Amino acid sequence: MSGLESALEPLFEWLSVNPGWAGLIIGLIALTESLALVGLIVPGAVLMFLAGAAVGGSNIAILPMLLWAMAGAIIGDSLSYWLGRHYRDRLRGLPLVRHYPQALDNAERLFRRHGGKSVVLGRFIGPVRPVIPAVVGMLGMPTGRFLLANVGSALGWAPAYLLPGIVFGASLALAMEVMGRLVAWLVLGFGGFLLLRWLIPRIDRPLRLAGSRLARAIGRHPPPGQWRRWLAPFHAALRALRHRQGWLWWLALLAVLATLGRAILVPQPLGWERGLVALFNAQRGDALQALAWTLTQAGGWLPVTAAALALFIMLWRSGEGRRACYALSGVCLALLTGLALKGLVDLPRPLGLTATGDWGPAFPSVHSAAIAALVTTWITLLPWRALVARRMTLALGSVLVAMVTASRLMLGVHWPLDIIAGLGLGVVLGALPALADGGARRSMRFPAAVSLSAGVLLAATAAVAGMDWPDARERYPQQAGLPAPSEERLGLAGPGAPFVAVRAADGRGIVAADERWRQPPEWRWETLLRWISPRPDAARLPVLPRWHAGRLPDQVLIRVTPDPRKRWVLRIWRATTGAGDRRRLIDLERDAIRPGVLLPRLRRHRPGAAAIESLRIGEPRQ
Repeated sequence: MSGLESALEPLFEWLSVNPGWAGLIIGLIALTESLALVGLIVPGAVLMFLAGAAVGGSNIAILPMLLWAMAGAIIGDSLSYWLGRHYRDRLRGLPLVRHYPQALDNAERLFRRHGGKSVVLGRFIGPVRPVIPAVVGMLGMPTGRFLLANVGSALGWAPAYLLPGIVFGASLALAMEVMGRLVAWLVLGFGGFLLLRWLIPRIDRPLRLAGSRLARAIGRHPPPGQWRRWLAPFHAALRALRHRQGWLWWLALLAVLATLGRAILVPQPLGWERGLVALFNAQRGDALQALAWTLTQAGGWLPVTAAALALFIMLWRSGEGRRACYALSGVCLALLTGLALKGLVDLPRPLGLTATGDWGPAFPSVHSAAIAALVTTWITLLPWRALVARRMTLALGSVLVAMVTASRLMLGVHWPLDIIAGLGLGVVLGALPALADGGARRSMRFPAAVSLSAGVLLAATAAVAGMDWPDARERYPQQAGLPAPSEERLGLAGPGAPFVAVRAADGRGIVAADERWRQPPEWRWETLLRWISPRPDAARLPVLPRWHAGRLPDQVLIRVTPDPRKRWVLRIWRATTGAGDRRRLIDLERDAIRPGVLLPRLRRHRPGAAAIESLRIGEPRQ
């Protein structure tokens, strides 16, 4: 043990007994380090490194400490921003501030040069770090933009300042081994974020410019004459390419066409769809199923139709009869088109539900199409100048759509591409009011109609769930038990390699007589860091996860070969036959782990019959 580790040992022991104080201390250090000008006095970087070392030496869970550091940094910068917004130009005359005029001038130049990115850059630049939030508040940066940059930069700042100390506190040897690559990963992550921020506007701008040129080419209005009524939606859709919303509509249409083509040409689920549905099915318990069933009612035909009728009535009474018809037609078309496609494609549902006779075909998800069409209709009806109402509707509506679509997967009644097709169909048809109107101006009374429609949707959902009609809960599949014995392992990406053996669960261990088989290292942050070591050791690395039928193995064993970079990995799943007999499904592979540039290179090899026989695992499958 080094002298520094010996000096810090009492602190390590105290924190291991009082881990709750560690998070509070780290949060206060991060807060003071980020607070306006106080951070110039407080050696925050040194204190964060020492706090990380204390956490690493005490074996405290790292995730809560990172959350404490992020929270402290966000609160500290927010307080600094508030000081700048509150005092404005008077900030320069405050007692503590007037002693550091150069720091304020540097921060102001950084903001005027980089705008909102200065909050992210300033988080990692020592001289301006405690000053830049106050300066951007003083210069009038919008609160929403500041909070987005504040939270985003804190997500990268906390690991960058805590992890080096944590690694050092855990083991000086491990710190020296992985520090270079850890810093490289942090630099790559931060650089990737900046590259993405730089790239997105440069992609968005040419697309919108191309859309504007197309809009000028086709004219401001659709061709006159009797075809005007039928060409208006297509004309509006092409002109919508000037805006991001228009590109989203065309992407939704492309998703519908792509998934429909796949469903017609390949009328069966893909391997990754089977794996994902099996994962949800394995995790579904009684409580989660009850929640998912309640949420899925919001996309049922009865609540969605009631909400659409309420929207229709409100708009009709407001003198907007044409838009009322468009809104009702968009939602109804989404429902009817979804049902028609089900009969056309005839894709069977998961878990053999279609064969029971209680369920129709799977493609597309009508629940997803209905709720997406309704929410899209709400958004398109709101006036452009009602910015707050549009953003709130977009945020809450997106959450509602996400919950309904996730519930369909959790209940095990749809494949993932069914969900994607339903979402695309709902967005395409839900935008009918906007396309038919051609972007006409809307009055401010529409938010009341949207609010009433949302209230009717929630009330109808509660009523349907309470009555357990027309979508009874007992129709849905229950939680799956142990998987049935199979020839091939079903992973998240689809079927994998065949099992090497299927053995009866007779109470005897598979490799109990061989002491060379042992438990692999557990997944902890220390073992995770070993995966970036330039000198990987197979005996010290945890095993990467593998799934079968949505389940992780019930037992994992490793056996290291004479070459320290190679090992055997044995995975065992429990299974049951239709007659109730217990089985063990045995999967075996040989891992070869070699040094790489930033990560080790892992190669998996399937064993042959001779290797299986020499390891005494079981009879190989032919």
